[in-house]
Amino acid sequence: MPFELLNPAGLENPIGYSHVAKVTSGKIVFVAGQAPFDASGSVVGKGDFVAQFRQVLANLKLAIEGAGGRPDQFAVLTMYVTDLRAYLTNKKPIGSAHREVFGKYFPAITLVEVKGLYNPDCMVEISGVAVID
Repeated sequence: MPFELLNPAGLENPIGYSHVAKVTSGKIVFVAGQAPFDASGSVVGKGDFVAQFRQVLANLKLAIEGAGGRPDQFAVLTMYVTDLRAYLTNKKPIGSAHREVFGKYFPAITLVEVKGLYNPDCMVEISGVAVID
């Protein structure tokens, strides 16, 4: 692995993420924020947070594979959501969607609630940094 995920002593026990991603080698790949668009540019799952989250993860997978990598090579993900309550009340189906793409792999993740995204029908967008060896 070209990077190491760390959870240093003295920090809270992370659930569903790692605190630190330490790059040791490889090529760094920056993936732009992926929104819940299908290949034709239509929003998937209007009004359905889980459906949008699942589409965003599928888009992240396509993006990293297009760069010659795998989802488990993401060192960092930044999640932008317009409704934190929707995220928190749907933890189980969101966790299932995460496992479909990432398995039990949890990179360093930041979650930010925002007032809005580029397209007003979008409820979630995720960008990432991967390290490909």
